[in-house]
Amino acid sequence: MSATLFWKLSNQDHVNQRLKKNLDHIIKFKPELAKLFEGVEDKVDHFLNLFFPDLEATVYIANLSLEDLSSQKIQLSLRIPTHYEFSNYLDVHSSLAVIGYWDTRSYIKSPWFIPERIIITYNDEQPTEYEREICCKFEKVTENKTLTNNILTKQLAHDLPKISVLTSQRLENWSSFLQFKRRLIRQKTIGLRYVGYDYDHKNSQLKLLVVAPDAAYLEKARRGFLRQNLQLFDLNISENDWKFALPELDNDKKPQKSSLELGQVSRGKKTLEIVHFSKLSPIQQQIMKESEFPFHQAAYAWLRVDINDDWKNKLDAIDTESTDEETLFNNQEILNKFIKDIPDQGFISFSLVGDWALIKRQERSIRNLKQNENCYSPYLSSYLFDISQAKEPRQIQEVDHWYNEQLNPAQQSAVKKMLSAPDLCLIQGPPGTGKTTVIAEAILQFAKEGQTVLLASQAHDAIDNALSRIKNKPELRAIRLAKESRGRSKITDEGKQFAGEQALARHYDALAEDIDQRFLKPLRKKKNNIDQLKKWLDQAEFLLLDIQNAEKNLVKIKEDGIHHAELLKFEKQKYDQESQQYDQKLHLKQELIQLSSFLKKSGPAPLNIQLPQETHALAEILFSMSLANVNVPFSWNDFKFNPASQMLILNALFDIWSQLEVNLEQINNDIQRLNQVGQGGLVSIETQVRIQALNQEINRLSDQMEIDDSDKIIGLWRSKRRELSELKQGSDGLTHPCYKLFNDSERFIRIDDAKELSQSLSRRIDVLKRIERELAENLSRILIGLNNKIDRIDSSVPNYESVKHEQAQVEALREQYQLQQNHYRALNDKRVEHLQLQNFASGFDFVSALNATKQHLQTLEIEFNNLCERNQAWQPVFEQWKAILQEKDQANQDWEQLQDIYPANCNLVAISCNEREQTLTEAGLDGFDVVIIDEVSKATPLELLLPLMRARKAILVGDHRQLPPLFQESQDASNTFEDMVNEEMEEGTSDTLLTKENFERYEKLVTASLFKELFEKAPESLRERLTVQFRMHPQIMKMINCFYDNQLTYTEEPKDHQHFVTFNSKYNNLVTSDKHLLWVDTSYDEKGMACLDEDRTNITEAKLIAQALVKINEQMRQQGFGEKSAKGQQKVGVVSFYQAQCRVIREAIKSVNNGRLLFDAIGLVEINTVIRYQGKEKPIILISLVRNDGKEKTYHRRGSNANIARFEFINVAMSRAQDLLMVFGARNMLEMRDVILPNMDKDGSSAKKVYKDIFERLDREARICSVKEFMQACSN
Repeated sequence: MSATLFWKLSNQDHVNQRLKKNLDHIIKFKPELAKLFEGVEDKVDHFLNLFFPDLEATVYIANLSLEDLSSQKIQLSLRIPTHYEFSNYLDVHSSLAVIGYWDTRSYIKSPWFIPERIIITYNDEQPTEYEREICCKFEKVTENKTLTNNILTKQLAHDLPKISVLTSQRLENWSSFLQFKRRLIRQKTIGLRYVGYDYDHKNSQLKLLVVAPDAAYLEKARRGFLRQNLQLFDLNISENDWKFALPELDNDKKPQKSSLELGQVSRGKKTLEIVHFSKLSPIQQQIMKESEFPFHQAAYAWLRVDINDDWKNKLDAIDTESTDEETLFNNQEILNKFIKDIPDQGFISFSLVGDWALIKRQERSIRNLKQNENCYSPYLSSYLFDISQAKEPRQIQEVDHWYNEQLNPAQQSAVKKMLSAPDLCLIQGPPGTGKTTVIAEAILQFAKEGQTVLLASQAHDAIDNALSRIKNKPELRAIRLAKESRGRSKITDEGKQFAGEQALARHYDALAEDIDQRFLKPLRKKKNNIDQLKKWLDQAEFLLLDIQNAEKNLVKIKEDGIHHAELLKFEKQKYDQESQQYDQKLHLKQELIQLSSFLKKSGPAPLNIQLPQETHALAEILFSMSLANVNVPFSWNDFKFNPASQMLILNALFDIWSQLEVNLEQINNDIQRLNQVGQGGLVSIETQVRIQALNQEINRLSDQMEIDDSDKIIGLWRSKRRELSELKQGSDGLTHPCYKLFNDSERFIRIDDAKELSQSLSRRIDVLKRIERELAENLSRILIGLNNKIDRIDSSVPNYESVKHEQAQVEALREQYQLQQNHYRALNDKRVEHLQLQNFASGFDFVSALNATKQHLQTLEIEFNNLCERNQAWQPVFEQWKAILQEKDQANQDWEQLQDIYPANCNLVAISCNEREQTLTEAGLDGFDVVIIDEVSKATPLELLLPLMRARKAILVGDHRQLPPLFQESQDASNTFEDMVNEEMEEGTSDTLLTKENFERYEKLVTASLFKELFEKAPESLRERLTVQFRMHPQIMKMINCFYDNQLTYTEEPKDHQHFVTFNSKYNNLVTSDKHLLWVDTSYDEKGMACLDEDRTNITEAKLIAQALVKINEQMRQQGFGEKSAKGQQKVGVVSFYQAQCRVIREAIKSVNNGRLLFDAIGLVEINTVIRYQGKEKPIILISLVRNDGKEKTYHRRGSNANIARFEFINVAMSRAQDLLMVFGARNMLEMRDVILPNMDKDGSSAKKVYKDIFERLDREARICSVKEFMQACSN
């Protein structure tokens, strides 16, 4: 006989009312269940009668008591898996459970179960380790009913594990932290009522007209607002419409919501401008009069607040100088979108107030987790605190198909472990290692297995970035959910394609592509194959014909070439003979002409010619010069018997004759002189003159000796007489050179007998005159003969035209043959290519290939026709379906009908960790198979609860060496809990909750240590660390590798990291194509003065960054980057640790860029804090570290809240750059700092001088420079 579980409704009204409230709430968010209660008055009783069936059933029982009071009472949970009444109305992850009271006191002999709450919980078909499976009947207790065979026994009470007691103990500190945070918000929060606003576009500031009880309160609020991220709230945030007062903890009367997130109060004298009441507008004055205005000495002022960085970047893009209508329209649209988000009236307060609603959600999550209400992970409370409680997979699941085939082994291993883990898997992804790529692949793999995935992250950017990496596949239906706000959209541009109707449109695109690929493309492909084969055959047949014609043409051209080559050979031989004869005649004619010129004395003697016979008479005449005693060096026999030398001899004879001929008159004159002298010697005229002169000189000296008979005069007289005597006794000769031509030329030197010599010369002159006469006669005759002979020589040039004609024929045929041969080769190449198109070998016979292809084509056509016949009915449907899916605005139209049901049918849902749970339930979503939380290290454990409780399995992806959680919900928040504690300590604030003791107490709830602890203690089967990074150039990677024990490696498939930037100083190349990292040391400026920071700003670094951006923009323009170029604009980012510095950098850019932030080649540079940059990357990143106290690096600095001291911030900032990283920071602030670095794979941490190692490397590699040197580089 089966045991029975007896149940009974409570006799207390409030318990039954709670049951009704539970049931109404469930039906509201699960409207399908309403069908079970149509026409039913008492829904609770009806539900319980359905829940507890009349038939025997299996029930899973658990002890959910929050206190260990088993001897008195137990809070019992009853869950019936796959309940036959309710399972059809619930999703596969959900089941209903009833929690109630079991009185275990000893005097109760036969207890019963009293239902107290109805909840939705997980739907495991098997009992958990803390549930007990019991098969029993169910019976409602009535009066006078005997309770026998009761399953509620003492043994059962003893056996049930006290899971909720343990969970409650574990969560006690979490609840305590939320209470602490509530108290902190109340303690720290101050707010001002505003009644109007104005926007200052020039300064990117919002001017709020605020009102306070008095001027002192205004000043107090201004000081309280300093360095705080502010927000606008609607009036519901406060219990009073004028005084800022947060509601009590249990007051849910008014929903609190942020209307617009802002930045910080501006700095300067005009931060708070007091305004007299009379200066208010009439409308504003009326507001004060009509309302219950509580302030008797009210103070009014304009408060200036910087807008947040997101809106600042959007509004800075407005081109105020443009006159283009479209640009002006877009500008106004951006401005209107910003203005409409600002409520006309409300409160301004800290961003911390935004956590008020979040605290309530987190408290509710803790309550639910204690008893598994709305919790779909039955072991969450176990492994969340003890990773050893997470089940390990029996084996690592293999993947048969990768959507992304580029995953490296570690990424593939991570995906496999994510698929295999039963409860929990942890993935550590350092910067640039592709953890988002792993998430995208895992989501597709889960979708392929039919599992539903909840994707969550603390940061909206991270969610949308992960979504954008997922390939659009039909098996994936993704939706991005976020509560709409009057402030900026939480969903980024990347995520908007997954929100609302755009998500449906994206799914339609995937379906259309899938329909095409699976049903239409195969038929289209087969048809295309047939068309291609036909085309191939047509081309092949033409090609074959062309090849055959080319072969014939080659043969014909070759034959013609041989024929004309023979003709050319004959014509050349003929021409060569004629040319030889022509050359001989021409040579003879030239010799005769030269000889004629020589004989005419008009040209030189021709050499190496054979003298004509008629010229021998001339030689014979000239040889007769010997009769006149002329010295002739040759004999007649020399001339006669040496034909080769005859011209030389004749030339020599003519030379002798020419000298004699021109001097015949001279000889005649000398003969006359000799005749005059007679028989004596010949005295020359010169001698006669000298004798006369000597006689005169002697007479003068004789007259002088009568006066002066000195030895000198006497000696001179004597020497003159001796000279005179010698002249009279001597005789002169004939000195003309022509006498040297005679054999007896000596007799002409001194002439003793002039008469005899005269007679001899006369005889000789007669001979010479005869020769002259004979030469003239013979020369005239010979020249006439030579001219006649010259005229008779035929010197016509041989005709070369025949040779040229044949040469042209042969050359033309050769070129034609070459062209035809090239054409033939090209055709053969085409033949080979054509064969390869159908996978034939290059040497395959072309004709055979044609025949084989024709047979294949015939087979394909038969298959195609059969396929068309089979698909005749479905083909039009598929085509029409695809056309409908691709119709413009089809998704928008369908969304109107599907928006209420589409999200519930999505298998990928993306939300932020801090999203309201109602966002899921209102979309018809409750439980999921898997939750993947990205950037998990950036979320506190409390923020993780909502997504973790929604899925059976959790996958945590993050990096506990990057940014820790922030202490505020605001997206512009910048402070961690530790930062806020340090600020309080530095300012010496008393009476504060932000103490070192509270930080140590709640440290695990506000740092990334939970993920670190889980990851380091998890078995290898449940964790994976990615170490191959793809983003950064290796030079940049080295900067952050010190934070990972140098475990990061660069991908084996390097990317192109060309950055196109060059900075050259006077002596050094700071940035070149092979230098991807530069640190500009801003310890001192160009004059050697310390670059001090002031109120978290550093003007020097801002100016340097602005100058660097101007130079980078100029170089990018030269490299072809630009808005309208094919390359587009180069992406450049600026990162700092403080919002105030971001503002100063913007102003510095405007001052050097004509008042504009927009550049032509690099566009609008995103200037943001490091917190907003996590998860992003850009080719070029510039970092401003800001802080500089001006002291030496060896100065001992106490712990500070300066973000530069936190290695997580440095790690994130420096790992955003892909190709070029430029850091502007004071070396003196960092070099000797100790960084508390957690150990990689074991508990604890160690202090390391990380920055000292970094600077030593920078020094070695010459990647650090001074401000002065960098300024030189900017100006070059």
